[in-house]
Amino acid sequence: MRHCYRPLLVFSPSGSDPRLKEQTKLLDEAADDMMDRFVMLTPVVPDARRYATPLDTPYAVLSAKEMAAIREHFHIPVTSFTALLLDEDGSEVVRSDKPIGVTRLNARIDVMPRRKIEEQRKDAY
Repeated sequence: MRHCYRPLLVFSPSGSDPRLKEQTKLLDEAADDMMDRFVMLTPVVPDARRYATPLDTPYAVLSAKEMAAIREHFHIPVTSFTALLLDEDGSEVVRSDKPIGVTRLNARIDVMPRRKIEEQRKDAY
Protein backbone atom coordinates (compact mmCIF):
# COMPACT_ATOMS: atom_id res chain seq x y z
CA MET A 1 0.00 0.00 0.00
CA ARG A 2 3.02 2.24 0.39
CA HIS A 3 2.90 5.32 -1.89
CA CYS A 4 -0.61 4.39 -3.08
CA TYR A 5 -2.90 4.58 -0.03
CA ARG A 6 -3.11 5.96 3.46
CA PRO A 7 -3.92 2.85 5.47
CA LEU A 8 -6.20 3.21 8.46
CA LEU A 9 -5.18 0.20 10.52
CA VAL A 10 -7.93 -0.67 12.97
CA PHE A 11 -6.69 -3.12 15.58
CA SER A 12 -9.55 -4.83 17.37
CA PRO A 13 -9.91 -7.76 19.79
CA SER A 14 -12.60 -9.23 17.51
CA GLY A 15 -14.27 -8.73 14.17
CA SER A 16 -17.54 -8.03 15.96
CA ASP A 17 -16.19 -5.41 18.42
CA PRO A 18 -18.59 -2.42 18.62
CA ARG A 19 -15.71 0.06 18.20
CA LEU A 20 -14.65 -1.62 14.96
CA LYS A 21 -18.25 -1.55 13.74
CA GLU A 22 -18.45 2.15 14.65
CA GLN A 23 -15.20 2.95 12.80
CA THR A 24 -16.43 1.09 9.73
CA LYS A 25 -19.78 2.92 9.87
CA LEU A 26 -18.11 6.33 10.18
CA LEU A 27 -15.95 5.65 7.14
CA ASP A 28 -18.83 4.21 5.11
CA GLU A 29 -20.89 7.35 5.74
CA ALA A 30 -18.02 9.37 4.22
CA ALA A 31 -16.82 6.89 1.60
CA ASP A 32 -16.36 9.59 -1.05
CA ASP A 33 -14.06 11.54 1.29
CA MET A 34 -12.09 8.38 2.01
CA MET A 35 -11.70 7.61 -1.69
CA ASP A 36 -10.65 11.20 -2.48
CA ARG A 37 -7.99 10.97 0.24
CA PHE A 38 -6.85 7.44 -0.65
CA VAL A 39 -7.73 6.04 2.79
CA MET A 40 -7.71 2.23 2.90
CA LEU A 41 -9.48 0.70 5.90
CA THR A 42 -7.45 -2.26 7.09
CA PRO A 43 -8.91 -4.20 10.02
CA VAL A 44 -6.43 -6.13 12.14
CA VAL A 45 -8.48 -8.75 13.98
CA PRO A 46 -7.87 -12.28 15.29
CA ASP A 47 -10.55 -13.76 13.04
CA ALA A 48 -11.18 -11.79 9.84
CA ARG A 49 -14.08 -14.06 8.87
CA ARG A 50 -16.18 -12.46 11.63
CA TYR A 51 -15.59 -8.97 10.26
CA ALA A 52 -18.45 -7.41 8.27
CA THR A 53 -16.70 -5.54 5.47
CA PRO A 54 -17.77 -1.98 4.61
CA LEU A 55 -20.28 -1.28 1.89
CA ASP A 56 -18.52 1.61 0.14
CA THR A 57 -15.23 2.37 1.89
CA PRO A 58 -12.06 1.03 0.26
CA TYR A 59 -10.71 -1.77 2.44
CA ALA A 60 -8.17 -4.56 2.55
CA VAL A 61 -8.35 -7.76 4.58
CA LEU A 62 -4.89 -9.13 5.27
CA SER A 63 -3.78 -12.67 5.97
CA ALA A 64 -3.47 -13.83 9.58
CA LYS A 65 0.33 -13.80 9.20
CA GLU A 66 0.33 -10.20 7.90
CA MET A 67 -1.97 -9.09 10.72
CA ALA A 68 0.29 -10.67 13.35
CA ALA A 69 3.34 -8.94 11.84
CA ILE A 70 1.59 -5.55 11.80
CA ARG A 71 0.40 -6.01 15.38
CA GLU A 72 3.97 -6.79 16.45
CA HIS A 73 5.45 -3.91 14.43
CA PHE A 74 3.17 -1.32 16.06
CA HIS A 75 3.22 -3.00 19.51
CA ILE A 76 -0.57 -3.41 19.75
CA PRO A 77 -1.78 -6.22 22.07
CA VAL A 78 -4.49 -8.56 20.76
CA THR A 79 -6.84 -7.33 23.51
CA SER A 80 -6.57 -3.64 22.54
CA PHE A 81 -8.57 -1.43 20.23
CA THR A 82 -6.38 1.07 18.37
CA ALA A 83 -7.04 3.06 15.19
CA LEU A 84 -3.84 4.07 13.45
CA LEU A 85 -3.66 6.26 10.34
CA LEU A 86 -0.50 5.95 8.29
CA ASP A 87 0.67 8.32 5.59
CA GLU A 88 1.44 7.01 2.11
CA ASP A 89 5.10 6.61 3.14
CA GLY A 90 4.13 4.36 6.06
CA SER A 91 4.74 6.92 8.81
CA GLU A 92 2.29 7.10 11.71
CA VAL A 93 0.01 10.16 11.55
CA VAL A 94 -2.81 9.57 14.07
CA ARG A 95 -3.19 7.02 16.86
CA SER A 96 -6.38 6.67 18.91
CA ASP A 97 -7.83 4.17 21.37
CA LYS A 98 -11.33 4.89 20.05
CA PRO A 99 -12.83 5.27 16.56
CA ILE A 100 -11.52 8.30 14.69
CA GLY A 101 -14.12 10.69 13.31
CA VAL A 102 -14.07 11.62 9.64
CA THR A 103 -13.66 15.33 10.40
CA ARG A 104 -10.47 14.58 12.32
CA LEU A 105 -9.17 12.26 9.59
CA ASN A 106 -9.91 14.76 6.82
CA ALA A 107 -8.35 17.66 8.72
CA ARG A 108 -5.18 15.71 9.44
CA ILE A 109 -4.85 14.40 5.88
CA ASP A 110 -5.60 17.77 4.27
CA VAL A 111 -2.52 19.42 5.83
CA MET A 112 -0.14 16.75 4.55
CA PRO A 113 2.26 17.92 1.81
CA ARG A 114 1.34 15.05 -0.55
CA ARG A 115 -2.35 15.87 -0.14
CA LYS A 116 -1.66 19.44 -1.27
CA ILE A 117 -0.06 18.03 -4.42
CA GLU A 118 -3.04 15.70 -4.98
CA GLU A 119 -5.45 18.62 -4.74
CA GLN A 120 -3.55 20.57 -7.43
CA ARG A 121 -3.86 17.84 -10.08
CA LYS A 122 -6.22 18.64 -12.94
CA ASP A 123 -8.34 15.56 -12.25
CA ALA A 124 -8.76 16.32 -8.54
CA TYR A 125 -12.27 16.96 -7.30
